[in-house]
Amino acid sequence: MGSSPFTATILQSLETFFVPPCPLAPGEGLIVAFSGGPDSTALLWGLRELAARRGAWLVAAHLDHGLDSGGAGRAAAAALTAAHLGIPFVLERRSVPSLRRPGESPEAAARRVRYEFLEEVRRERGARYIATGHHRDDQAETVLLRLLAGSGVEGLAGVRPAQGAVVRPLLGLSRMALREAVEAAGLPVSEDPTNADLRTPRNRVRHRLLPALAAETGTADLGARLAGLAERARRAGAVLDRRLGEQLGVRRLAAGIAIDHRAFASLPPPLRPAALSALHRRAGAPYPAGEAARSELLRQMAAGGKVACDCGADWRWAVEGDLLTLRRAESRERVPDFTYTLQIPGELEIPELAVRVGLHRGPVEPWMLAGASDRAGLALPSRAGDRVTVRNRRPGDRLHPLGASGSRKLKEILVDRRVPPAARERIPLLCVEGRIAWVPGVTIDQSFRIPRESTAATVWVASLTSI
Repeated sequence: MGSSPFTATILQSLETFFVPPCPLAPGEGLIVAFSGGPDSTALLWGLRELAARRGAWLVAAHLDHGLDSGGAGRAAAAALTAAHLGIPFVLERRSVPSLRRPGESPEAAARRVRYEFLEEVRRERGARYIATGHHRDDQAETVLLRLLAGSGVEGLAGVRPAQGAVVRPLLGLSRMALREAVEAAGLPVSEDPTNADLRTPRNRVRHRLLPALAAETGTADLGARLAGLAERARRAGAVLDRRLGEQLGVRRLAAGIAIDHRAFASLPPPLRPAALSALHRRAGAPYPAGEAARSELLRQMAAGGKVACDCGADWRWAVEGDLLTLRRAESRERVPDFTYTLQIPGELEIPELAVRVGLHRGPVEPWMLAGASDRAGLALPSRAGDRVTVRNRRPGDRLHPLGASGSRKLKEILVDRRVPPAARERIPLLCVEGRIAWVPGVTIDQSFRIPRESTAATVWVASLTSI
């Protein structure tokens, strides 16, 4: 792609995006969602330039959805473009119509299957990010769709720049800017005919509603204004999340997240959907619950009996003692065994659980002696530069729980603490020289209890959507 104002703008957007909290370090990889259209072609070219500067690597991943007869031709064209740019290419075909779930729209099914494919490629290749070519006009369309659906602040935030491992670094640029950059470079693109199908709500918004609104109001920058609304809603939502978290006592559990249910019930009704949405994001759930699920939860809570109801996407609410919990349903597939190495001090991402774990040294603080669900203070013999491991449980695991009289099987401890069976393998165990030192939300080993000294090792775990 030759030099032009458009290509320079793309590169500048990428350079400014991939800084903390979304850094791109040497040796890290990105899986680029590459359809072969103008948006993803501009993204692939720009990331090729950025990766060369940062010492990172790329893989272009293309999914043929099986929705029309031209899919194979577009896949072949995308493969040629990736080869021209010197980027490894992964192709797979999955028939979305045959994979649709009951009640799922074709668009929602295509989106789900696509992200499942991209996540599989990311895990197989060991990449840090999945990058998509979403841009400012996509954001404007999303905001209008959410307005039509009666969304609140959370919905009006639209497409988020980063969500878990998925990043969207071109949200600040228009569709036209990306198309002009690709045309200036002379790179071929493939147009997906489904993008013109007016039976799809997004396409009706794109081709009819947005142009009509712009013409009727005389607003030439309507897309930019709607994208600005999304950014303001996202910032307002972040403040609301933080305030609600402080008020509701958010805490991480072994396989989920919880808030004080009485504090939740005391919230003004307009704030309850925002509180539940914040709970879902911190738990790592892909989407907040719908209005029907929220209504059922509130009905059960008002009735005063047992509270337990599904809230979509294999997640479930329940009241357990003083807590309103959000956990994955027990029918979820088994998490594969994993083991990661963590250097002190440092952080690492565990994609199997969609969490990040960190460990550093610092002064002993009062909370360490009182305990916390998502962090712990430990007396580790390790020094800076040493390594510990983080893994999920294995048959025969044992430890000496804090305050107990002796060693016990980890399984027995989890049963005593009423950790659901499906949740037990989703606990990231911190191990030192083969010994379990910390079971998040459950206990630490007596051997790593903090004496009253000046420093300790602080270890924490957090959902990727909450950091």
